[in-house]
Amino acid sequence: MSDLLTVEDLNAFYGSSQILFDVSIDVGDNEVIGIFGRNGMGKTTLLDSLVNRIDRKTGRVTYRGEDISEWSTHEIIREQIAYVPEDREIYPALTVRENLELATPSGVSDDVREERIQNVFSQFERLGEREKQRGGTLSGGEQQMLAIGRGLVSDPDLLLLDEPTEGLAPAIIDDVVEILESLVTGDRTVLIVEQNIKRMLPLIDRGYIIQTGEIVEEGDSEYLSDEEIHERYLTV
Repeated sequence: MSDLLTVEDLNAFYGSSQILFDVSIDVGDNEVIGIFGRNGMGKTTLLDSLVNRIDRKTGRVTYRGEDISEWSTHEIIREQIAYVPEDREIYPALTVRENLELATPSGVSDDVREERIQNVFSQFERLGEREKQRGGTLSGGEQQMLAIGRGLVSDPDLLLLDEPTEGLAPAIIDDVVEILESLVTGDRTVLIVEQNIKRMLPLIDRGYIIQTGEIVEEGDSEYLSDEEIHERYLTV
């Protein structure tokens, strides 16, 4: 399997504080990769680094064999990489449909844009039922669905998901995990950052555990299901 994304010796900083230390990961075409760790360990910073939303970094990020380490966020996103951040970043004053329309690349035809939006509505039935409702009035779970939908309308080759179940009620987590199950079986590469390793292990091919900004474990889902690993790195 060829690598779609490669990260080599990544160090990341916010101001004078170093958050990541020599992080190296690789993501193959059509793989589903998990990044796990407790709060504050650097998971979100890793994703922010991939799309250059941090103060500064060193190291090398390669996408499809090309060094994108110094590219702007806008240039990276145009390469069919979609980032769904933890805080969702939907537009609360816009309707569900308007949020999806705005996230669709400007170069696509009206027919393709509508087809992609309808695909999101078929995958997220509740969004279809609420397409004229403002994003800020949706429930937390519905906002998460909308955030993922906004990522999908760009038809990405690489989907980055930051804590997709964070802060959701257990019943809503079940809905989101079910949606993620359908996403990871498609022809798409997915990188998921999560604390909830037990819910994500059935979805991933491989994963990494990060602690205080360093990769401390890596392996397939069977290896990462070891309770001793969970106790050492993931239990609060």
